[in-house]
Amino acid sequence: MRVLRRGLLATTICLAVSVFLSAGVSHAKKGGSKIKVEVEAELEPCGAVAAATSPCAPSGTPPESDAEGKAEHKKETHKGVIKKDEFKGKVKIPVDPASALGIVDEDAAEGADIRLILSHADGPGSFTDFAECRLAFDEIEEEDDDDEVQAEYKVDVRIKKGAVQAKKGVCHINLATTAELGVPDARAGDLVTATLITGGTRTDFLQGTFDLD
Repeated sequence: MRVLRRGLLATTICLAVSVFLSAGVSHAKKGGSKIKVEVEAELEPCGAVAAATSPCAPSGTPPESDAEGKAEHKKETHKGVIKKDEFKGKVKIPVDPASALGIVDEDAAEGADIRLILSHADGPGSFTDFAECRLAFDEIEEEDDDDEVQAEYKVDVRIKKGAVQAKKGVCHINLATTAELGVPDARAGDLVTATLITGGTRTDFLQGTFDLD
């Protein structure tokens, strides 16, 4: 029932955002109003939240139950001109000698290939990947309330004065080519999956759905 509710919620939000954007564009042509859209996603371990048809494994033990993450997209236009467009993502993974993801020490953490895969919801249980971000290793963080040590990865890309700026990591917005860097146009209802790439093998370990902020 939880998966069904999430699917219905994502569909409802998608429709609401579509109506909002259509109305906003129409109004902008007449009155020059600003259009501002902000969406964010909290990433949870795959086995806990994934739909059966999503890229994440829907059952069994999550690859890393203590990993966590979030992603957000903020976009603002005025009279059809983009004034602000930025995408940020962050993932934290425990550094542990027994890590199922292979993040066993600081060297392994620094060399890990962590990515965020963004997917549009085409319909019930159907998704199409449209962007991929490679996160940059940021730091080793020690939690204050326990002895856990976490590796933190980030991506921060934006458009400023018409040019793409990659402050942390990079994002590819056209998966048919490796050359088109930019800011992913994440919308409410889109899926975001954190994955580890090892020798060409993809291991999904976190997933979330973008909601209106």
